[in-house]
Amino acid sequence: MPYRVAIPDDSEALEHILNHLGTPMLVDARKRMFRLVYDAPETTLSPREREAMRFPMTAMMGCPICNSMRMWRDWPGFSDEPIEEEFYRQAEARNIAWPGFSAREALALEFVDRFANAVDGLNGDDAFWKRMHANFSDVEIGDIVNLAGIWLGVGHGLKALGIGSVCQLPVGEEVYARLRNAELSVA
Repeated sequence: MPYRVAIPDDSEALEHILNHLGTPMLVDARKRMFRLVYDAPETTLSPREREAMRFPMTAMMGCPICNSMRMWRDWPGFSDEPIEEEFYRQAEARNIAWPGFSAREALALEFVDRFANAVDGLNGDDAFWKRMHANFSDVEIGDIVNLAGIWLGVGHGLKALGIGSVCQLPVGEEVYARLRNAELSVA
């Protein structure tokens, strides 16, 4: 599939769409939002919990760049601890029964799977919400909903524009650096 917007010849498509496509104020807001989402200076959700949510969403979108990213490795400050590759395989398969997931990681994964694929049944599932409230505070549930919404919405937007169908791999550190927008403050 083609890109549905013009990509300058000297640009990487993902970086161009995320950092340059749109009016300046909205592009700036998107850049700052991503800095906040991945730096997450206030959330109490662990890096593994966030990756359990992010990764299956990137897999659903099929973006090879996003699928190749390991936030613990590719986003400075995301995590001090490596996350094993089996974790990513199980998150992509949405295998909430995998014993390598903590109860919170499995619930976060279950939430994003249902949020993306079966949202109509989510609100009325009292047993699910009882488990959520037994494991997460209301503030953490708010963070889970916000993160899931951002990843799903941006992922669908990128896919609609052709990202994932023709992205070039491997991505160099210079593209990752531009995607991180490290010059922006998250405070």
